[in-house]
Amino acid sequence: MLCVQRTLSFGLCAGLATGLGIATVHLVYGTLASLSAAHILIASQHSPIFPVVASLLLLAFALRVVRSDVMAEAATGSSKNLGSVYWGAIGFGFLNPFTPLLFAAASPNLVSHDTMSAALLITGIFFGSMVWWMLLLGGVSLFRFKLTPRFLTLANRASGILLGVMAATTLVRVCLSSI
Repeated sequence: MLCVQRTLSFGLCAGLATGLGIATVHLVYGTLASLSAAHILIASQHSPIFPVVASLLLLAFALRVVRSDVMAEAATGSSKNLGSVYWGAIGFGFLNPFTPLLFAAASPNLVSHDTMSAALLITGIFFGSMVWWMLLLGGVSLFRFKLTPRFLTLANRASGILLGVMAATTLVRVCLSSI
């Protein structure tokens, strides 16, 4: 929602700089999660405990997102230095305690058994994140005067539901593989 709020307040370029900062954080955490998950899963010899705990963390995060309300700021018309917007988003991403938890929870889905696949996966995380921000913020910019706080709250809840589905999918996969 930080990207959406900055786009509404300072324009599309500020929103995209924020999205690039957050995508950079996703790149770092995706790399760490991918490397750590592989080592953790090898060490635990594919025990279902790690994916179950990760899924429960992701489910808790999804519930928090679904329950939260979103406040949209009014456009101020002022501009911001794009470099400070980018670095501020990176700082926010690294200081947000839920970002590493989210990647830790998603790490069972980020495991790769070879270096090339891991590199493609990590690159995909970055570019997927950036494309998401570009599409989202392009839409926000086009419809900025039609987006109500109610709509933004519903979009936030839909995101939470999708995270919950991801958690449930991982839990079902663990349960099916245990049978």
